[in-house]
Amino acid sequence: MNIGLLCMTLLVSFMGNIYNQSFREGNDAYYKKDFEVAIQKYENLIKSGIVHPVLFYNLGNAYYHLGKKGLAIANYERTLDLNPSFKPAKDNLNKVLNETKRNLAVPEEPLWLKYLFIWHYGIHIKWTWTISLLFWLAGWTVMGCLMWIKEKYRKGMLIIGILLVAVGVTFFISAIVKINSVPLGVVIVSECPVRITPSENSPSRFELFEGDRVRVEREEDTWILISTVDNERGWIKNDTIFIWKPPYRSVENKTNIKEKVSS
Repeated sequence: MNIGLLCMTLLVSFMGNIYNQSFREGNDAYYKKDFEVAIQKYENLIKSGIVHPVLFYNLGNAYYHLGKKGLAIANYERTLDLNPSFKPAKDNLNKVLNETKRNLAVPEEPLWLKYLFIWHYGIHIKWTWTISLLFWLAGWTVMGCLMWIKEKYRKGMLIIGILLVAVGVTFFISAIVKINSVPLGVVIVSECPVRITPSENSPSRFELFEGDRVRVEREEDTWILISTVDNERGWIKNDTIFIWKPPYRSVENKTNIKEKVSS
């Protein structure tokens, strides 16, 4: 397994010098097994707006070494959101999930939506927007040139233009679906009760355990309404879960961060 590796110490090319320095410092701390310092450096980069699969991957490894499996899972998931073909992250995610209490499956989108957009999974939203724009512009460029094309070719070019625009629209719809997809989160405490209503006095319906991945249906003050892959629903405290979907959050925003990153 690749839990101990830092993806060949890649330096993120788009970062400025200050970011490269923070990334190097985080890597140095990691190699010295000072995982708390490594986490602090990586989290500071995320707080400053840096988003990169290698950063999330390294952060996941550091959390794993502190025994924080929920936060490790969240960061491997973030890595795969940005780069679905990142094999070390896939391997490490599967390893950590197998070490959780019940390896609860991640809730999936409705079957009709999944099959309708089956072709768009594995493509990052940035590329989805790019493909949409390119096909849209190409289609209208082709149709805009019809008046300068010989008449016998116009029908064929018109069909090509319409098809290009249609592909652009299809990818545009795909991007909208991705933006509006229900956020997903992972439990980051050893166990937490799921309550019927958002209140400490509410009866508990069932228990969730560290590493359980759930669908986030609503955030309300200090409570979050979740549902599981089995469609069980209920309320949990917002400091017991970490939402890994964009906009990417820093774990330091959690009120009990010291508990979560202490060894």
